Parts: sequence; C-alpha cells; structure tokens
Amino acid sequence: MIYPATKSRGFASSKTIFSLAGACVISLAWWLSLDEETNTSEVSPLLEEVKVHLFKLEITEPGEVESAENIEIKSEVRSRGSSSVNILKIVPEGTMVKKGDFLAKLDDASLQKDLLKQRISVHQANAALVKAEADVEAAKLALEEYLSGSYREKEEQLESTEFVAKENLRRAEEYLEYSKKLAAKGYVSEAQLEADQFAVEKAAKELDLAQTKLDVLRTHARAAKVNDLNASILTAQARLESAKNSNDLELAQEKEIVEQIEKCTILSPADGEVTYANNKNKGVVIAEGEQVRENQTIIRLPDTSRLLVQAKINESRVEQVKAGMKCRITIDAIRDVELEGSVQSVSDYPWPAWDRYRAHIKEYGTKIIINDAPKGLRTGMTAKVTILSELIENALQIPLPAVFRKNGQAYCLIAGEEQEIELREILLGPNNMSHAVVKSGLQEGESVVINPDPFRENFEPSEQKEPALN
Repeated sequence: MIYPATKSRGFASSKTIFSLAGACVISLAWWLSLDEETNTSEVSPLLEEVKVHLFKLEITEPGEVESAENIEIKSEVRSRGSSSVNILKIVPEGTMVKKGDFLAKLDDASLQKDLLKQRISVHQANAALVKAEADVEAAKLALEEYLSGSYREKEEQLESTEFVAKENLRRAEEYLEYSKKLAAKGYVSEAQLEADQFAVEKAAKELDLAQTKLDVLRTHARAAKVNDLNASILTAQARLESAKNSNDLELAQEKEIVEQIEKCTILSPADGEVTYANNKNKGVVIAEGEQVRENQTIIRLPDTSRLLVQAKINESRVEQVKAGMKCRITIDAIRDVELEGSVQSVSDYPWPAWDRYRAHIKEYGTKIIINDAPKGLRTGMTAKVTILSELIENALQIPLPAVFRKNGQAYCLIAGEEQEIELREILLGPNNMSHAVVKSGLQEGESVVINPDPFRENFEPSEQKEPALN
C-alpha cells in the first residue's frame, strides 16, 4: 500500500515541474516582446510646435525686509583697557521708543577708575602750574630788585669810595706841597718829605682802584647779572608754558573720560522701533552681557514708512538685473498678499563669504524698494522677490530641452510633414527656465524634437555652415 502511493506521488511532481517550466518560457517570451515594444516607444521623437507668444525672463531670489533709511546707534565708548566694553542693560528688541528715551547702558566701571586717577593728575598738574607762575614772578622781581636795589647800592658804595679817594689824593697833594716849602727852609727832614710823596702816590692808586671797580660794575658786572636774571625769567616762563600745556592736557583727558562715561548711557536720537544689529554671518549678537567695540552698531531705528528687500543675486544672473526693473514681492509672514516694487541698486562687489564651504559662490547684494508697504510689515521678515528682467510681447520661442550645442553653436532637430528629422542651426536670444527666444533659424509652426539625445548622433553639424536666417 505504501509503494504504489509513493510512485503515484512522484509522477505527479514531474508533470508539475514540466508545466511550470513551460509557463516560465511563455512568460519570458512575452516580457521580451514587451521590452522590445517599450524600447521602440522610448526612441520615438517627442514634438512641440514653435510658437510666437509672450516671453518673460524672471529671476526669483529670497531676501529680507530692511528699512530704506536706518538711524544707527553705535557705541562711541573708547575702551582704555581693552578692545571692547560690556552691555549692562538694553531695552528689549521691538520696543517703541521716543526721542530721548533710554536705550542701553554700557559698563563704565573702568572709566570711573580712570576718572579718579585722572583727577589726581589734574591736581598735580595744577600745583605745578601754580609753582611755575610763582617762579616767573620771582625771576622778574629778582631782576627788578637788582636794578633798583643791589646794583644801585653797590654803585653808590663804589662812588663813595671814589669820592673819598679823590679827597685823600687832594689832601695828600696839598700836604706834599706844604712839606716841600718847609723842606726848602729846613724845617722838614728828607725822610718826612719822602713819606708825604708816598702818601700822594698811595692816594692816587686808591683812587684809580675805586674808579676801576666802578667802571667794571657799570660796564661788565651789571650786564652779566642782568643777562643771568633775564635767562632765569625766560627759563621760568618756559617752565610755565610747559606746566600750562601739561595742565591743559590733563584737563582735556579728564573731560574726555567724563564724556566717555556720559556716552555709556545711550539715549534714543529719534522716535522708532528698536531693532538689534545682530549679524549671524559675523557671529555678532546684541544682548546684555555681550561685548561691543568702538563704532560698532548696537541698535537700529528703522524708518518703517520706507521699506526695502535686501536680496542676493547669483553671479550667473547678476548681469540680467538692472536698477529700475519691476518686481513682485511676497512675504512669508503675510500670506495671500503680493507686493510691488522696483530694483533700487545692485552692488558692484560680491558679499563676503563667511563660510569657507561657500567661498566659491559669489552673490551680489540687490536692494528692492517696496511700493506701498502694508501695515504689519516689519524689518527682518523673510521675503521672496521675483524680478522681471525682460519682457518681449511677440517672441518666437523654442523649448529649452530641444536645444543642444556643439562647438559653441546652438542646434535643434526639426520634424517634417512626414516625420523626417532634420538638423537645424539656430541663433538664440534670451532664455528663461523653460523657453529660449529664437532670433533666426526657425519659423512659427515648425515642430521641434524635445528629446533630441537619441537622434542627434545621426547628425553631424557642419562647422562651416552659416546659421539660417528668417
């Protein structure tokens, strides 16, 4: 009973295997025929008619809403000990302020210390100035005292000595004459006569000495002393000027520190809405505790009545954007609203690349003025700008996929009435994302192949062939 069942089960399995094999062969043949039909359909030319219609070249780029005119509030504090100062307090961003309202407070602790030291220096300089002024007065008084005091006293002493010497000489000469008369009569000895003669000579010498001293005083000593005293006056005056300059310098430095301390408290110069001057590309963040350097912008007060969009145009399209071109603007935060504007300016230089991975990408800043900005539009909002670069009313256009180039020349494939394919050289004008304007080489109503790649290898463009003209 077991073996017949086993034999019957094995025979059924063989039939099943042959049946499955046949089915696989039939399926494979059907798949091959289907693939052949598919391949045939893939290489069929896809045609599109060349038409004349409106051509638009539009450039769409993201941007950010900014004020056309900003009042920038900068740090005017010149830090003396470091390159920056800390923000101690600042009003929240978005606060509406009036002219004269408080905006920010910068750290002035180091300036207060500098002011205390500077005031000590000012007092020292003032003391030096007072002493220098007193020295000048003393030098002038010394000259006056010498001319009207010491010199006059000395001169009178020498004049008195001269007068006494003259009187002594006169008496000695009279006594000598009297002695000579007595000697002639024998009443005075020869020795006494010689003594009287010596007395005359001595008196003459004393007179000559007194006159010499008086002449030296008047001619040389007086001039030397006056010169010395005048030099002392000039020296004292020079020291006085130096003390004045030092004192002025110390006062100016004190005034500067006081002004710097006053500048640590920043008040609003006009009415407006507070906007922090953050810069993500440079890593600049405005907040309490952050540092700011001299002349760094801290807050902007934008004029919300005149707004613009700051966009970046890639270098490949920047030549297509000119000042005055019309634009359409959409704001991410304000849906279902399309604004109008115009290009105000295009930068002559690319934006700096703050990321080394994007250093090869060159983008040019472009300002787009917003016409009739709606309420609720604020600076910092994300926008999308569509710039109308070119508009041609009746332009013969060809789909971009139908165009291919070789040796710098543009070509396309034309399908005739009986579907024969012909190579055509064309001259193109401007193009947008879908179509290009045809200047010559095609006629309206002709059909072009928009999938030319499978067929172009059958055509070899002639390098000497001139472009066809309409």
